[in-house]
Formats: sequence, C-alpha cells, structure tokens
Amino acid sequence: MPISITVKSDGVLEQVRANLDKLPQWYPAIIRTHLPRLGERIVEVMRSTVEPNRYTGGLSDSITSEYDDGEQSVAIFPTVERGQYDGGLILELGTRPIPNAPYAPIAAWADFRGLPAFPVWWKIRVEGVTAHPFLQATLEASESLIDETGRRIVTDMADSVLTGAGKVSL
Repeated sequence: MPISITVKSDGVLEQVRANLDKLPQWYPAIIRTHLPRLGERIVEVMRSTVEPNRYTGGLSDSITSEYDDGEQSVAIFPTVERGQYDGGLILELGTRPIPNAPYAPIAAWADFRGLPAFPVWWKIRVEGVTAHPFLQATLEASESLIDETGRRIVTDMADSVLTGAGKVSL
C-alpha cells in the first residue's frame, strides 16, 4: 500500500516561497552591511598582531580593508612600502641578505629597540631580515569575528525568508 503525505498551508508556506524568490534582492545588502564591518574589525586585530614588531608605526597605520562588491569579498592588508618592497611581505616572510642595506634606517630601528646598530645592520647584510609571520596569527585571532559575522548573515537571510522584511541586524 503506497504512503501519501498531504501538506496543507494557511498561506505561510506560499509567503516563505515568495520571500525566497526575493532573497537575491536582499542578499547583496546583507553582505554589503556585514563584510565591510568585519574587515574593519580584522584591521584592528592585524594591527595588534604586528604591534610587537613596531618601529615607526607605518606598517600598522597602513593596514586597511577593502570590500569588493562585485566579488562580495573583503581583503585586509598593509600597504606600506619599504623602498620598492612591500613592508608587510618583509615582516611576514623576511628577506634574503641585503648587501646594500642602508645603515641609517637600520640604526634608527636598532636604537628604538635599544640594540647596537652595527651587528643588526651586519646581520641584515649577511643573513637578511628575520621573518615575523603575522597573517596566520591574524586569521586565528579573527576566527570568532568571522564566525559571528557568518551567523549574522545567515540569521538575516533566514529572517528575510521567514518575515519578508529584508532586515539587516547590526
């Protein structure tokens, strides 16, 4: 004997279906609200992550976030340059030996740290700059912010589907 299931609705399911059809209109606004805010919050996390390696504050001050509406993505990164090189990459990856390393900025950095300048300058010329990875640490320290943002996005989407409000929580 075949089993039959019948679902009767008082209009609620039809309204949910209509709201689902409108989700593409609401979804970009939901993302546009939450991802840029997430980027701003992770900028602060990254700044605190690079803080132990602070010298002038140029690297920390250059950290920014950019939201791409077309891709619906946010990128967080430092923009400072050290000469012709990316300051963030230098901190993250270190360098090979820099035979023509300038003495004055290295001496200023060493003085800021209370270190003798010549050995620091010589190490950079002979061995390079030591890597101080900060990207993975920033990501790990941002996990709860990312999770929270994901929950807010899903909650706003579910609320929009159930109520038709297209509401965005802050």
